[in-house]
Amino acid sequence: MRISGLLFLATLVSTWTLLGSPADAQTRRLNPVGVNLLSNPGHEHPGVYFEGRGEINVTWDWVPFWEEPPAGHDPRDPYFRTPEFRPPFAHEYSYRVKSGGGSNRWFNYYALNKKAGIMQYVAYLPIGAPIRFTTYAQLWSSQDDHYNPANADRNDGDMKIRVCIDQDGGPRNMQDPELVCSPWAQPNNRWEQLVVDGVAKNEAVLVLIWSTASLPVQHNDAYVDESCFEILPAPGAPGICKGNGFVPTGSNVLLPPKDVVNLRVTAEEQRAALGASAPVAQTAEVKVPAGDVPALAVNARAGLNVRAQPSDNAAVLFTAPRGSVLSVLGRTRDGRWYQVQSGERQGWVSARLTLPNAAAKAAPVVSVAVSPEPADGLKPPSGEQPALTVNARAVLNLRAQPSESAEILASAPRGAVLAVLGKSADGKWFKVAFKDKQGWVSARLTLPNAAAQAAPVAR
Repeated sequence: MRISGLLFLATLVSTWTLLGSPADAQTRRLNPVGVNLLSNPGHEHPGVYFEGRGEINVTWDWVPFWEEPPAGHDPRDPYFRTPEFRPPFAHEYSYRVKSGGGSNRWFNYYALNKKAGIMQYVAYLPIGAPIRFTTYAQLWSSQDDHYNPANADRNDGDMKIRVCIDQDGGPRNMQDPELVCSPWAQPNNRWEQLVVDGVAKNEAVLVLIWSTASLPVQHNDAYVDESCFEILPAPGAPGICKGNGFVPTGSNVLLPPKDVVNLRVTAEEQRAALGASAPVAQTAEVKVPAGDVPALAVNARAGLNVRAQPSDNAAVLFTAPRGSVLSVLGRTRDGRWYQVQSGERQGWVSARLTLPNAAAKAAPVVSVAVSPEPADGLKPPSGEQPALTVNARAVLNLRAQPSESAEILASAPRGAVLAVLGKSADGKWFKVAFKDKQGWVSARLTLPNAAAQAAPVAR
């Protein structure tokens, strides 16, 4: 899947330059509760031509994304066509702009793109804080060539749109378990506000507006306007975004507009307001371990859980007290988790709550497969026959081939038990039987029994 190359890289670099290093956390100012933190929330012009391409133009501070055809596919394949991004002007298409002078638009002509949209990073967030992202959207999906309110969606392409938050900041991955999204919506030729709540699991998060479609009809067009992102005072609180129209950057709808810099509070004030949810900075009694041996110091407020896998949902093996020094055995490829040892015990700790030395940051990468830990008591099937339990949030797609881009044959609900017929050579996919269908499911979203894990390679 294509991410926006140079423009996306520049956005990412500038974001983390602003954030600074973890050692700066005590002096860095965090954003306030109840303020729209998006840049250009009204999706106003001028637009920016992505990589100089005239067909990809998005309004300033928004970044385009889309799905490229799988290897070997014809780039003209109508099911993986690169969309055009062209912001409409209010004076030309008033019914496609909710407020202001323009909005963002992306579209396909006799084609579709399943993972297309726009995104933006939001920085200076207190880790653990409840957050909300909203936008107003409308769709035009039709075989008709001209807009006609009476039959504008005749013979539509089943186009849908949603808003998402990548709670740990990305990079963008539509399969990331940290990606939380609103339900799919189909606001055909009308404006509808889409809302998603989440939790900041990093000091910067990625917000996305994502559309998809099923059929390559003449028009599959998405329009978005009046977006809003805020830190909530409490989970589920009314906030300023939901139910309101345009909220300028740095403004609270209950107060006169102010500059966001003047509204920022200190890290200590934010931490006091949010309690244990705020990030922890290095203090005098906890320092980076000295020496050339890979090691880290525990910088959690009280103690740091050492887990069986590099996942916040994995079982806790023991808790290392604040200030203790742990030997580092390795790290995950993304650098978010360290494999550590304390005496005879080994496990994984979140890098965010540690002070690693230079040798720890250069420790070898340890490959480990992490399965999501079920929160509702799901277990692998019993018995000696190869089988698995569906551990997806809602449903798990059965595909014609072991690939995320393969045709979907059926969907099995969470908790369903499927017979396993075999597995892929790399172990990332199981071939299963469900009702009268046979297909492939992603192993990452299942709880297989031992017989399934030992199943032969299937073709």
